[in-house]
Amino acid sequence: MERILSKDEIAELLSAVKDGTLDAELESSDEDYSPEPRAVSSFSLVQSKGQATMRLANFDILLDGFARNLSFSLSNRLQRAVSVLRESISSMEYETLIHECSNHELYGILSLDPLKKNGLLIFDSSISFAQVEIMLGGVAEHSGDLPQRGMTTIETNILKEVIRESCLELNKAFSPIEGLESDLVRVESNPRLVTIVPADTEMMVAAFRVKINEISGLLRLVIPYSSLDPIREKLKSELGASGPGGQWRSHLAHEVEDMDVAVSAQLAQITLNVREILDLRVGDILQLDCSVDQPVSVMVEGKGKFSGLAGLRDGKKAVRVLERLHRRR
Repeated sequence: MERILSKDEIAELLSAVKDGTLDAELESSDEDYSPEPRAVSSFSLVQSKGQATMRLANFDILLDGFARNLSFSLSNRLQRAVSVLRESISSMEYETLIHECSNHELYGILSLDPLKKNGLLIFDSSISFAQVEIMLGGVAEHSGDLPQRGMTTIETNILKEVIRESCLELNKAFSPIEGLESDLVRVESNPRLVTIVPADTEMMVAAFRVKINEISGLLRLVIPYSSLDPIREKLKSELGASGPGGQWRSHLAHEVEDMDVAVSAQLAQITLNVREILDLRVGDILQLDCSVDQPVSVMVEGKGKFSGLAGLRDGKKAVRVLERLHRRR
């Protein structure tokens, strides 16, 4: 703690300065002292870098739902086993994203009503060409079979319906929290022609690994963080609801009721060894130890759920359900 001068000491000090016995310019105790230079960092008053690490609670649930929906949709359209799995969720400026893109990718610009601004669906070249090849009757078993070039106008137009169908699956995934009505605005193959937001806008980039046969590639869903701000609280409250009356739970129950399942009627079954199966020829008769009037088992996804009676209705084979089969405990 510094010493405080008394009134008399202050008077003596002033008198000595006035008489010239004390220099008014006090010598520094360290003449060579100079402050060390400090690094200067820039700070933007208009751009918030905090959004770069922004995390939306439960948003991964919506993305996983979109991946599942898209898997079913693409499998039905291509008549192939297609898997879509979420690989990552990252954040980057729009300018950085575009610089990482190439002319071999396909860019679907999406409207995201009622959310503000547009989004992007980016298909890399491998899955783009694989889908075109399959839809035109080709095989597309290996990535080496695919061309290494940009897409033509005809190929781009073929994939427009795939992107529109992807929008429907995205709307379905968002339905528990928001009535999203996304739709395709236009398709581009040159990233320099894709301008949906200012260059410094922070974007949410969700990457999905798409596998078609032995061909694997990335699909990226890109949405501005500012567009997702209005649903932040809904993500917490709706998807986070764990009670029996939660909207997410009721949505799942509704979706399960609309699922398609395979139903078959089984009259009887027999057991054959491998030799007997190899010896089967056209015209051979397999003896079933049952009567034609015996009730059949109505199978749901391979499991017996009902018993029924086989017959004809309007000239077609039909089964009348007799009773529900109770599961053994």
